Amino acid sequence: MSRTYRRRGQCHEYRWVLREWYWSEGTLVPRAIDPRSKKGRRAIARFHSDAERTMRSGPPHWYRRVFDHRLRTLNLRAFRRWLNDPDFEPVLQARHRHNAKWTWW
Repeated sequence: MSRTYRRRGQCHEYRWVLREWYWSEGTLVPRAIDPRSKKGRRAIARFHSDAERTMRSGPPHWYRRVFDHRLRTLNLRAFRRWLNDPDFEPVLQARHRHNAKWTWW
């Protein structure tokens, strides 16, 4: 599915994209960026690129790898315990492709 199809009909609010933060007398103060300036166009382009992290994006690869490794280890331990003791009732955790995403945010 193309990005254009996925993002059709979306309204983008650039208030937080066109804002840069700087220190003034020990406090963080936002400063608005003009959307038509070079810096503003660059910020909007980065927002629309796949490099931008938003709440809708998934967790980073390193987190998914660690999360899936823990789940596999848990399931293998339960399986091996069942092989050694047939009376043991193993409870295996089913892997879902969104599990890591739900725990990330």
